[in-house]
Amino acid sequence: MIHKILMRCGLLLVLGALASCESPSGFVGGSGHSQYGDRAGPKGFRTVLIDPGHGGKDSGARGRIRGMPEKAVALDIAKRVQSELSSSFDARLTRSSDHFIPLDGRVAIANKTRDSILVSIHLNDGPRRLAGAETYWWRTDSYSLAKRVDTSLRAVVKGSNNRGLVRRRLRLTRNPEIPGILVECGYVSNPREADLLSSASYRAKVAQAIAKGIRAQAAYGDAGMGTLPKPIYAPPSKATDARG
Repeated sequence: MIHKILMRCGLLLVLGALASCESPSGFVGGSGHSQYGDRAGPKGFRTVLIDPGHGGKDSGARGRIRGMPEKAVALDIAKRVQSELSSSFDARLTRSSDHFIPLDGRVAIANKTRDSILVSIHLNDGPRRLAGAETYWWRTDSYSLAKRVDTSLRAVVKGSNNRGLVRRRLRLTRNPEIPGILVECGYVSNPREADLLSSASYRAKVAQAIAKGIRAQAAYGDAGMGTLPKPIYAPPSKATDARG
């Protein structure tokens, strides 16, 4: 009888441990890699991979930021995010200088890191009337991170055309095996926003907002973010994909 009781207690402990790993939406969390990201968002991660867009031969959008191309502004903001996080995280950059890394190369860097998230920093381009931040995501395990960063950015980047969260299958949102988002920090084609981005103090505020969202995700995971969206089992993004 005692043996049966002990076996039953052991089974209950195992079932309880499994239940503790499951999110309210039914997705199982974890800090390992996942091809589709069909799981709960990360919590308690220690590494943040910050990816400054473009670089080297790829200048990105030139806009109106006093001669600074997108690649330079993205690198400046990324370094500021790294500085904001360095006391609490292993904050790494995919590039720390003006050199070119192909998108697939950035994905490869992400896939070599463990217990981490990817945050890619960019600036937007378009008609002069457009302004504001946008945060791209694809994987279910990236939704809460995107939502937290977007919420923080809205307090700083106040463009009236802010589209907020955008679910889009890009090579930096779909292909990495870790949770990842791509943040468009404003429109370099908008005169007012370009003037703001020309200011180091404004770029510092943008970086602080991004870092705030990252810290909240590490501390709380998906808590308070509502029901997680369903995963979409689409193939990896390719350079030949139509833009849309």
